[in-house]
Amino acid sequence: MADPRTRSLAQIWVGAATGLRVVPAIILGLFAGVMVDRLGGRIILLWERVWLLVLAVLTAVVVVSGVVTLWQIVVLSVVSSAVLAVGLPATQTLVLSYVPKESLQAGNSVNMLTNSMARALGPLSGGFLIAGFGLGSPFLALVGLYVLALFFTFRLPRSEPAVATKTSAVRQIADGLKYIKSNPVLLRVMILAFSVIFNATFVPIIPVYARDRFDVGETGFGVMLAAWAIGQSVSALWIASKRDWTRKTPPILGSTVMFVVGVSTFALSTNFPLTLFALAIVGAAIPIWASSTITLLQTQSDPAMIGRVMSVFSLSLQSMMFGWFLGAWIGTLIGNAQMILIGTAIYAAINVGLILTSPQLRKL
Repeated sequence: MADPRTRSLAQIWVGAATGLRVVPAIILGLFAGVMVDRLGGRIILLWERVWLLVLAVLTAVVVVSGVVTLWQIVVLSVVSSAVLAVGLPATQTLVLSYVPKESLQAGNSVNMLTNSMARALGPLSGGFLIAGFGLGSPFLALVGLYVLALFFTFRLPRSEPAVATKTSAVRQIADGLKYIKSNPVLLRVMILAFSVIFNATFVPIIPVYARDRFDVGETGFGVMLAAWAIGQSVSALWIASKRDWTRKTPPILGSTVMFVVGVSTFALSTNFPLTLFALAIVGAAIPIWASSTITLLQTQSDPAMIGRVMSVFSLSLQSMMFGWFLGAWIGTLIGNAQMILIGTAIYAAINVGLILTSPQLRKL
């Protein structure tokens, strides 16, 4: 059995490999919003796919060569996060270009559904590939998937820039931040979006529970992630099959309750099937919260500012990685279950407080 100090160090490394990714994401994400407004989302998304393909190739080479180390994983994780930070606002802006306004929430949900399916199939297929063909096989498969992603992105209809200007990128970033600050609804929704820092603290504990609490190994860890992702997929598909909700804040509050119940059950459960069910509930809450929040931001924003608004929102998604780092670190100090319950309580307080104390937001 591994030494407890070694396990704690490994838990912190897991958090670092994800949490430190937020640093370059903050810098590049803001510039990405400006570039989306200037050039259109399709061009930015194409470049993101190219760089993700390059990073996938590098990762495959490192793993297949057998010289992979923890610092290499951290570096590749940080760089890939920077690239994803560029693509996220482009993806969310393109939904506005290709989906009618009355179907916007359904479009955002479908956009999330593809990610959920990847999370559902990825861990399971990765585990089977490792078992059958070795550690490097999932990364080689990832290279092929990014080639396909680049091909289909290239075939997307051209998107028009939202604004043409000779103003410096730094000035445009400042203008975008001032615009968000001056709009009470956007500001509250954006603060609400950053509450994901606290709801993400439980994520690095999933592999810890798989190893220490349930002793189910890599395959069991993959099943745990798949349960979470299947919950997301079912929820996202359900949203996509419905007409857009007239009001968005009641679903946000409802999903917050679902999340609290699911994560609290996960934190305290010692039964593996119950844990899988709890993770599925957590997964089901995410598309309801995210699609409602994204649609609120899209519909309440000036079209000339949409890239910059969504780039700040994308930073909130990237900030989840900081939550992962906090969860891994604080969990070693006060206990994983205690840390999860505290983080979940803070997340719920922010969501409920921001909505219930704003008459204007409660009407939306």
